[in-house]
Amino acid sequence: MSAYRVAGGLAAALLAALLIWMATYAAAPKPMVLPSVQIGGEPGERTVWVDRSKLLSDRNAAETLPAVARPQEDVVAGGTQAGGSVSNPKQIVQSWKLDKADSQILITPEKRTGTTSLPYRNTNLLEQPQGRDWRRARNGTVVYTGGWLILGVSLALALFLFARGRIRIAEGRSSGTVERFNQVERANHWMTATAFVVLALTGLVVLYGKPLLLPFISPSAFHEVASISAWLHMAASVAFAIGVVAMAWLWLRENLPSRLDVEWLKEGGGFLSDGRHNPPARKFNAGQKIVFWGVTLGGLAALISGVTLMFPFAWLGFDGMQWAQLAHAVIALLMIALIIGHIYIGTVGMEGAIDAMWSGRVDRNWAKEHHSLWYRDISGNWRDPDGTGTEQTSSTHHHHPKAAE
Repeated sequence: MSAYRVAGGLAAALLAALLIWMATYAAAPKPMVLPSVQIGGEPGERTVWVDRSKLLSDRNAAETLPAVARPQEDVVAGGTQAGGSVSNPKQIVQSWKLDKADSQILITPEKRTGTTSLPYRNTNLLEQPQGRDWRRARNGTVVYTGGWLILGVSLALALFLFARGRIRIAEGRSSGTVERFNQVERANHWMTATAFVVLALTGLVVLYGKPLLLPFISPSAFHEVASISAWLHMAASVAFAIGVVAMAWLWLRENLPSRLDVEWLKEGGGFLSDGRHNPPARKFNAGQKIVFWGVTLGGLAALISGVTLMFPFAWLGFDGMQWAQLAHAVIALLMIALIIGHIYIGTVGMEGAIDAMWSGRVDRNWAKEHHSLWYRDISGNWRDPDGTGTEQTSSTHHHHPKAAE
């Protein structure tokens, strides 16, 4: 068994264990979210959460909630400090859960309008019950579905590597190479790829950092990691946006769909069998076109939603901001899963593939096996396998002609 297949088996075992852990964690009961009016921070840095305190106090007075202790306000150097918290918070939450019909805090109230003196438009909304739905979707559906997607795709690729091994050049490496990508194309590719990796890692910290990192590092250290990740995320988005636009300008015409793509997909790109009988393709096959359009359209959608999050409430209200955050997370997770497959094929999955973006030149036999029509167009030195000299261009004939050596 080759080293690649062994590595695939080990990776599959590790990923399967992670999936089992995630399933166990998802099924385990979660700690109850308890209400509190206590504000963290060092003495002198705390502020009074007046609106929240008054809300709880008013409801207590109206007998819509069990007894709630209003915070005591102590004047300290540099400001006002909030001391005290909600009394019996666990009892309060349990009463909400048991008596949802009569609970004023769980139902969606009728909208009331009026005039406030608050300085910002987005702070005029004092209660927003839809936030519960957003939190449930963000911390539940998106987080767990994203985890299943990323780990599931990675596990499938690891199992494929274990079962199939690395896709080798059937005829072995030749003595010659052909240019596939020039310096401008490669520079743009690596800039976009680097920016995407930074975006992916920092975005995953924002989405999964609290449950995965906080148990192992202090709150202050997690604050620093999350803050740095947020700023790096915004900075890398500029390079990524420029790269995607340049990529579309360089390769759009060659990535337009064609009937060849249908045949390529039907045959799985020839990845399931050994030999030279791969479906014909031009410079970009159907799999590469899927990556191109996924990055181009997904990158555009992620950019629009990301800019919306970078300028909160500039043109959307609470509902719009919540939808933008969910859309941004879903798009990003789908793109990460797509790029994991792209990285696999371009590195350990296929012999000779990484040469295209590393040196810009690929082996002639690799070009003939995986991009036969493109190789025909750039070489012009084709003969049939039987040596008759008749050029084979039919998309239904999958024997790759040999180049004259």
